[in-house]
Amino acid sequence: MLAQDRNENQRPRRRASQDDHPQRADGDGEGGHADRPAHASATIHAERDSQVATQSSGAVQSIPVSQGQAVAKGDVLVKLDDTAQQQALDNARLQQRQAQISLDQTRQSTSQGTGALQASVTSAQAALAQAEQNAQSAEKLYGLGGISLADVQAARSQLAQAQAQLAQARNTLEQNGRSAGNSVPLAQVQLDTARTAVRQAEQNLSRTAVRAPFAGTVADVLTEVGEFAGQGTPVIRLVDPGSVRARVGVPTADAAALTEGVKFNLSYGGKSYVATVVDSSGIAGKDRLVPITATIEGGNALPVGAAARASYRATLGSGLLIPASALQVEGGENAVYVARSGKAEREVVQVVAESGNRVVVSGLQDGDAVISPLPAGVQDGAKVVVK
Repeated sequence: MLAQDRNENQRPRRRASQDDHPQRADGDGEGGHADRPAHASATIHAERDSQVATQSSGAVQSIPVSQGQAVAKGDVLVKLDDTAQQQALDNARLQQRQAQISLDQTRQSTSQGTGALQASVTSAQAALAQAEQNAQSAEKLYGLGGISLADVQAARSQLAQAQAQLAQARNTLEQNGRSAGNSVPLAQVQLDTARTAVRQAEQNLSRTAVRAPFAGTVADVLTEVGEFAGQGTPVIRLVDPGSVRARVGVPTADAAALTEGVKFNLSYGGKSYVATVVDSSGIAGKDRLVPITATIEGGNALPVGAAARASYRATLGSGLLIPASALQVEGGENAVYVARSGKAEREVVQVVAESGNRVVVSGLQDGDAVISPLPAGVQDGAKVVVK
């Protein structure tokens, strides 16, 4: 119990009531703080929110999805008329087949021609060998007087003719080889060009189907069957429910209460969700509000773009937290009485914030024993007794 002795020699000691006792300031070396409930408007958005556009142009042939439907990555969202692209692909494939046939024929004719010409060279070589042998025999017989000069000259003429025929056969074979060296590569280039045209036509055909770039939910269908869609026209709005976030704008004074990792309540459609701050720049925008981004537990089904209500606790101030009944206003000053060494000592304090029946003050040391509630007529230096 707390008692006060104003004149120890003249007056009997007055016992304080059971509630009049020194009370330590609320603090364990870190002080305390006061806060208040606060609210702010929030907007539901998705980190992955895409306006999926066409990569080709044409009339919308079909829309196999509807608003709110979940789709996987690669699913067809919109199909454009592909008649022209299909015809172009068929023509490209026909050109490819023709180029392949032309290459095969060129290779075959080149191979066959080379074989025949090589046979001609071999035959000319054999004829030359025979002519050389005949000429040598004629020269010997002429030297022996066995044949006439006319016979020798005839043999010599046959030798010269055989030599000319071999040279001609070799030249023809060489020319054929050069021709084949040009014809086959040219036919191969034509085939490669046709193959490239097929791949391009296949790509153009595939672009008539607008596919989902990621798994998500169709938030909106932006076209109708029969409408003409030019290349680059948005036709589907796709969002990723797993990336749903809440964006909250709070006053600068409240931003310190919503740092990364802090949880707060988010209300939408009569339901409450727990939101956790994942990003807070601390820098106010043009609207003088600090943007806060938070994840939402179980909020995958929340509609993107919807308005919600954020509820949180805003810090009023930090210092030492004491009961409001310990505070005395006197002479325009706020003061408290602290029990030190058995006496009540008056300490002037500054009120930082108020919250209910407690106040946050500065000017005290953490751990000071604040007298609360104050006994009637308490003065600085009065003795107090704890029993």
